[in-house]
Amino acid sequence: MKKYIIILGTLFLSAAAAAQTEKVKMGIKAGLNLSTLTYDENELNSSEKTGFTAGIMVEIPVVKNFSLQPELLYSQQGTKTSFSDPDVTNSNYNGTLKLNYLNIPVMLKYYLIQGLSVQAGPQIGILLKANNKYQDNFLGYENKESLNLKEYSSGIDTSVNFGLGYQFKEKFYADLRYNISYSNVFKKGDVNHFISNDMKNRVFQITIGYFFK
Repeated sequence: MKKYIIILGTLFLSAAAAAQTEKVKMGIKAGLNLSTLTYDENELNSSEKTGFTAGIMVEIPVVKNFSLQPELLYSQQGTKTSFSDPDVTNSNYNGTLKLNYLNIPVMLKYYLIQGLSVQAGPQIGILLKANNKYQDNFLGYENKESLNLKEYSSGIDTSVNFGLGYQFKEKFYADLRYNISYSNVFKKGDVNHFISNDMKNRVFQITIGYFFK
């Protein structure tokens, strides 16, 4: 709980600072996530999961060509997993790990030319929901289940973003980002829940937005 208070306090301080800056712009954005989880487990195959992201953003000019852009985003992340044992007939597993976050990125933007910026910055994510919906088949016996993984999770995700952004007509906005997490999603692994304690988020994100003047 203390971590959440610190995070929200930081966000409010940023907003207060923004309110005192004449050229500050506030906006909304939404887009697509292509996410996966990295881990050392070799038996499970991992593939990208699509998800939705949306939220608010504030651009705060700092010095010439540099701006800060804190954001508050709802983000659907996770990965698809599969397993098949070639030595056992009719033995396969398919699952979808769903991780929903409230993400708070703070991006430093440098404008190369008018409208076009390169971006980098840290991000903190608060895990809202974690589950694994899967279907398996062993020797012809099928099983479907949805597992709640919240109790296994770390709760907080720390990561860094890199990307490109473009603004046109000073209102419309689009960006591409790649997010690399350096904290583990789960504090402990469990083979029965198909999770490992070294799983980390990786997210490619495409968004479009609009700044209000």
